[in-house]
Amino acid sequence: MKFVYFAVHVKRYIRGHIMHYRNELKFFMNSQTAAILRHRIPSVMQPDKHSGGVYQVNNLYLDDRYDTFYNEKALSSYSRDKYRVRFYNSDLSFIRFENKHKDGELSYKNSVNMTEEEYRCIARGDMGFILQSDHPLWQKVAMLHRLRHLRPAALFSYTREAYVYKPGNVRITFDSNIRPDVLTPEPNAGEPPGTGGMLEVKFDRFIPSVINDMLHGLPLEHTAMSKYTYSRERGLYHC
Repeated sequence: MKFVYFAVHVKRYIRGHIMHYRNELKFFMNSQTAAILRHRIPSVMQPDKHSGGVYQVNNLYLDDRYDTFYNEKALSSYSRDKYRVRFYNSDLSFIRFENKHKDGELSYKNSVNMTEEEYRCIARGDMGFILQSDHPLWQKVAMLHRLRHLRPAALFSYTREAYVYKPGNVRITFDSNIRPDVLTPEPNAGEPPGTGGMLEVKFDRFIPSVINDMLHGLPLEHTAMSKYTYSRERGLYHC
């Protein structure tokens, strides 16, 4: 048993280094907790300079005819995938297609840039250009499409507030106001439980003590919920 335990952790260590795995923890917050954290964070972390701190995240998620990716999450599968298109602030000049893979609370992402025309093709269920591409990620998606017929499954956006702390490559985000229709969002259309939104803590190998101290004593409710399953289960954002 000791050998098996050791072998599993060696495998995770190797995969984590080769595939750049990151830890990802999610929590629901009430509004009071969110206010306390916003007061504490500036003394420890900096706003994400690449995003300006607060921004809109636009998402188009794909699933197959069996709802495999939704079911993997809903059934709490240890190993699971998501396939999505993502851009920011409704700006279609920079768009990425991402495959996010998770093993428990470890995750990594593969991505490829795409054009507005390609995004609109996927949004209407036209996967033709993917079948012709030689990019490794597109080839993977093309194989899935041939086997299980991928299609748009959820279209939604939310507001994200992001902070970074370089030691441990820590990133903390507040996600709130999940809403349908990424290009013409309706304010306050939906919200995760807790009214303060969702807190995500992402880091490489460890959480520095200063971050632990900042979070200590707060009534954070750990959750495995994803915003994709949240949107699907409410039936508000299904394409």
